[in-house]
Amino acid sequence: MPNTLDVTGATLIYDEFGEGPDTTVFVHGAGGNHLSWWNQIPLFSQRFRCITYEVRVWGQSQDLSGEGRTAFARDLGELMDQLQISEAALVGQSVGGFSILPYAARNPNRVKALMMADTMLGIGDQALLDDMRTATAAAAENARLGGMTLMVGAAYLERSPEGVFLYNQVRALNPPLDLDRPLLFGVEDGAIAVDDLSALTMPVLFLAGAEDAIIPARVIERAAAMVPGARYVEIPEGGHSVYWELPDQFNAALEELLAEAYA
Repeated sequence: MPNTLDVTGATLIYDEFGEGPDTTVFVHGAGGNHLSWWNQIPLFSQRFRCITYEVRVWGQSQDLSGEGRTAFARDLGELMDQLQISEAALVGQSVGGFSILPYAARNPNRVKALMMADTMLGIGDQALLDDMRTATAAAAENARLGGMTLMVGAAYLERSPEGVFLYNQVRALNPPLDLDRPLLFGVEDGAIAVDDLSALTMPVLFLAGAEDAIIPARVIERAAAMVPGARYVEIPEGGHSVYWELPDQFNAALEELLAEAYA
């Protein structure tokens, strides 16, 4: 059974796997929750202490104060404090980037590495956010008309109908996602201004799926170029959920990042 943890204005659901001095924290995206990392935890928990949790509002986590995403980074810090995690590698998928990047920029001494998977959220650049909104709106309309689902790429739809079914079952544990709600994620919500990205002194990896319809690879690549020293990896045939669609390639990229962080 998952555990509960009280933070300021919220109650979070979390799980913990593995042991050891080195910790990796996984933060899900809009289509996921703490159950989403089933392709990663069995591998990485053999060598790392692994934490998965549900951000406030998602899954069974509760947002008691109504702060929503403006509290995501603070929640991550309080979770690390209460679990006595002095430093960790952070992995964020999609909306998970809005937790990990702002936290890392404000607390670089506590972050060993940063993996921005299928995301540039957390960077408060208006042009990037506008491009994401345009792509997301087009993808949502396509989905309404019966086209490609938002969260995975076309190749995965063809290759793994059972995987799509499981994804949708896990996703159904979340409150309904309002696709018409404005996507802000700017500095006013807690994102980091471009001029302040130099605070990200740890190894940083941006990973994108070439078929991502929500945050296109070209947008993520531009975001990576804004972070000094960051690497960019693009996965062919990957959609918006590379960790789920192509776990071997995702895990290999994460393995390399963790090896650098904990060398």
